Amino acid sequence: MATDLSNRTQTLVTAPSTPSTETKFDIDIMAPLIRERVKEGIIEEPKIQAELSSARSFFNGETMIGDIEMLRDLKWGQTWRVNIEKDQNPLSLFQTSELEYNSIDDCHEQLALDCAVPCINTLPRFEYLIVRFDTEWAYGVRACDKNKDFWDVDFMTRQYAKSRDGKNFGQEVALWNTVIPGLIATPADTVDVMVAGSHPTHYWDNLGTVTANGRSAITEAYWYLTNSYAGVNPTVFITDECGKELIASVETPYNLNFQPTRVNTYTQWDYASGFVVASAVAEILGGNIPVVVMKRSPWLTYASGGSITSQFPLYSSDASKQYVAILDPRVGYMFVKDGYHLNIKPYDCDKLDFGMIDTEYSGAGLTFVELGMVLEFDPYWTASAGSN
Repeated sequence: MATDLSNRTQTLVTAPSTPSTETKFDIDIMAPLIRERVKEGIIEEPKIQAELSSARSFFNGETMIGDIEMLRDLKWGQTWRVNIEKDQNPLSLFQTSELEYNSIDDCHEQLALDCAVPCINTLPRFEYLIVRFDTEWAYGVRACDKNKDFWDVDFMTRQYAKSRDGKNFGQEVALWNTVIPGLIATPADTVDVMVAGSHPTHYWDNLGTVTANGRSAITEAYWYLTNSYAGVNPTVFITDECGKELIASVETPYNLNFQPTRVNTYTQWDYASGFVVASAVAEILGGNIPVVVMKRSPWLTYASGGSITSQFPLYSSDASKQYVAILDPRVGYMFVKDGYHLNIKPYDCDKLDFGMIDTEYSGAGLTFVELGMVLEFDPYWTASAGSN
């Protein structure tokens, strides 16, 4: 049956509307339209044990939470929510009760069953991550056009490359200084009750000196982490001073068939610049524990007002504490999105700068804190000072 459309009317725009010049793009106007985006699907916690790869340093948590989907949604939503279904203790998913028997006579018993059904609640538990940008990075080069005859193009190119490499170095430092302090501030609870009696969380503080307690504490923590979480693949990160203390602490003719000469050099680790494998320390700790020394740049630990100021992630800010970090690569993440590229050219007589500036937007954080541990020791210089 045909539908009668004779009573429909149509309004035509006879003239274009006048553009408004009273307001410009305002975040307050757009705020109701910019909302939190939610990751498609739910991550099941046991799936974090899958092998992943990363192009950025050691951490690859951004791969776990889906960097392509994340950057696409962050473009519109500004914040991004990842819902995670927590792993459950299999012993919490059922209940048991003892059965009783009634005596029928001196030789027989009969199973006594009541007419009740056990009440079982096995609802899953969830947690979530909120992902957002937190830092703008700008790098590039600029110079005065008036002096261009005294500048070499190759020199300008090298300066641009240095600025870019400096930005990359800064991002690496920022990522490590997000992960280590984050694990100290909000450590995971220890899941093994035998270990929890002495170390209730994954931050083991006040362990004394590496010389006295390093070998036993690091070994205990490493085996606790690997035994408590299936598929975890942690690496032990130490300072150069920590490595030397561990080597010196067992340098006798009777230890582990180890050569009695001190080892001060380490085999290069090819997977991430800034790290070197400490094979001698690995032998001291048990042979198959991957141990890596984080090389300390002089830019990260320096003197300020007569005291030490540190941005090195394995030292506290005043260098009064040193840390050993035991980390699975999926414990932290950093994602980076390209910003804008600005070409600077001298157009007016009073604007003589030329060059180019690039920006990036990044966000960093922790994915699963249970995949990381931090052990706190006294550096040898504070221990020596305290003994005087």
